[in-house]
Amino acid sequence: MACPKLLVIGLDAAERGLLLAWAEDGSMPHLARLLETSAYGEILAPAGQYAGSIWPSIHTGCSPARHGRYFHTQLEPGTYGFTKFLPPDLKAAPFWDQLSRAGKRVAVIDVPKAPLVEACNGLQLLDWGAHDPEYSHPRSAPSSFGVEIEARFGRDPLGSCDRAARADSGLAGLRDRLLERIRTKVHMVQHVLEDGPWDLVMTVFADSHCAGHQFWHLHDPRHPKHDAALARVLGDPIKDVYRALDDAIGELVAKADASTGIIVFSSHGMGAHYDGTFLLRDIVRRLHAQAGRRRGPHVAGLRWLWRKLPAAARTHSHGALAPVLRQVDIAEMKDRDYFAVPTNDNCGGIRINLKGREPEGRVSPGAEYDRLCAELANDLCEIVNQETGQPLVRAVLRTDSLFRGPQLGNLPDLNVVWNRQTPVRKIHSRKIGVIERSYEGHRSGDHRSKGLFLMHGPGIRNGQQAPISAIDLAPSICRWLGVGLDVDGSPRLHARQ
Repeated sequence: MACPKLLVIGLDAAERGLLLAWAEDGSMPHLARLLETSAYGEILAPAGQYAGSIWPSIHTGCSPARHGRYFHTQLEPGTYGFTKFLPPDLKAAPFWDQLSRAGKRVAVIDVPKAPLVEACNGLQLLDWGAHDPEYSHPRSAPSSFGVEIEARFGRDPLGSCDRAARADSGLAGLRDRLLERIRTKVHMVQHVLEDGPWDLVMTVFADSHCAGHQFWHLHDPRHPKHDAALARVLGDPIKDVYRALDDAIGELVAKADASTGIIVFSSHGMGAHYDGTFLLRDIVRRLHAQAGRRRGPHVAGLRWLWRKLPAAARTHSHGALAPVLRQVDIAEMKDRDYFAVPTNDNCGGIRINLKGREPEGRVSPGAEYDRLCAELANDLCEIVNQETGQPLVRAVLRTDSLFRGPQLGNLPDLNVVWNRQTPVRKIHSRKIGVIERSYEGHRSGDHRSKGLFLMHGPGIRNGQQAPISAIDLAPSICRWLGVGLDVDGSPRLHARQ
């Protein structure tokens, strides 16, 4: 059963457990009322690569092996160099392109990591108030829409939450600007709604994403960086942000009439920043050396010297030394059977130096590739967090067992899923020995793979439903509006009989 209109509200990286708990205890009353009258359940992000690929998977309805993105910096095909992956590089179109082609009038505000659809039948504004925006300036179609929005509502009052967290105003100033940005976006979307009628209005709030990264140590008293004195002064800024988002949901839903379908969803979750991605390159080097595989001593020596520099020196000199370091990285990758590739912290990524795919591939496809993948998986799963005695790695997933698609060969071959229950500071196995080092980043929270969806409107069965995949959202939205979408995902609506 198609709905004549649809309002979609995304909460970027809002933790599902907190949303449900605060709806239940009355802290998020608007969400609680929607849950009572909606179909709801878990959203499952793409396994292994979820944080880097979640938003393209949501707005295209395709897996990473079809849309092509797993991180903001990726290996350039046919080289050992890395390049920035931008929205126009996606190999699949956002679902509102198909809606526009079908004659639907759409308004899209701040959907992350999305390309502009120049021939869109409606309005788009991207990167106005996103977490880690793809560009330094907002993008809009038509361009006059962005000019109008800036004149009426101004620019993003926050900018980079990473920079804001280290600014003189500190965490209190960051919280206040997140709340201001939420209020501003509500007014912005209300303004767009008044310019209807629309078939689809979709907006995403990035503020839960920023709050989770920057404030988790204040929310979680078990976090090693928890500051009880600061928490007594600031309270729980994550809860402040979630309550403001609840108000935003209430105000926007109040603008919708009874014939409008409502989807509210969190893309994925958030928890303490415990992982081993920052150690993966060292782990891979030690495994490679222990196995007796070729290793250039000049590369090893340069890497040893780099690690001996103080952290501050490495940070401040990185720009000047970047070209040299890139060449060292390239020499190292050429000289190995496998190497770590940049990924989000939630899961590590390993690339096999495969003959016929890499310029100087060393590992043959087929049996040799399979044996090496299995050996690496076994070796990684033997590593122990020495402080707890628990495995460092929960699973090692082969990408070719997760996805199918023309971009499969551009993704990491192995995805290292970390055991994220406790901090990682000292690890050990019989092959790598002991590695002792702490995470040097400032983010105290990081991503979890499960989000939340709720669907409210004509033809929707109330109550808890089976989990859906992130790639199911786009075809579900299109089906609500009576338009088909040929993608990897499937419509997952539960109509009353």
